[in-house]
Amino acid sequence: MDLFAAETAPFAVALGLTLAIALIELAGVLIGLSPSEAIDSTIPDVDADASGIELGPLSQFLNWMSFGRLPALVVLILITTSFGLGGYVLQEAMRRILGFALEPAIASAPAAVFSLFATHHLGHWLGRLMPREETEAVSTADFIGRVATVFRGTASSGKPAEAKLTDIHGKTHYVLVEPDDAQQLLSEGSEVVLVRREGPVFRAIVRLKPVQ
Repeated sequence: MDLFAAETAPFAVALGLTLAIALIELAGVLIGLSPSEAIDSTIPDVDADASGIELGPLSQFLNWMSFGRLPALVVLILITTSFGLGGYVLQEAMRRILGFALEPAIASAPAAVFSLFATHHLGHWLGRLMPREETEAVSTADFIGRVATVFRGTASSGKPAEAKLTDIHGKTHYVLVEPDDAQQLLSEGSEVVLVRREGPVFRAIVRLKPVQ
């Protein structure tokens, strides 16, 4: 198999990205920096197993993809590696079975699906093996009294919306909020204060703006 043939170009690029990410991380270690930590600090906490919070659709997908369980660069390496290797295996199988390889755009679709599921399963397996950092663990009880911003949807009684907040360590978390007052609405973009928790949902009130 020609590793750099036109029909395998997307997969060669993916494996090249894998190598580039690994080299960036190695260079960071050599000069005393950690690109992984820098990226992780900007990604919200989406590990439902650790937080005990019901996540919104985007957070559920990121959690399913193992973000929050593993360093972000490790997840990216899993994605690019599985996509690249899956594509090469697929094209070689097609060449042997059909006598020709698929068009790169067509072959990329099943390779991408394989990459998603491979990253999910490998990421969750690796996540169970890697020790968690406990020094900055935050209990959801610590969220009470903190300010969150509603960023997707409008929350009403019985219909929670997704909000995000920053903990004492500067880490972003996603939570589901409903108004504490059943007659109130928490509109998208509004700042709210979490006052109590009922199951996976936090009750919240609108944050009062200081009088100028």
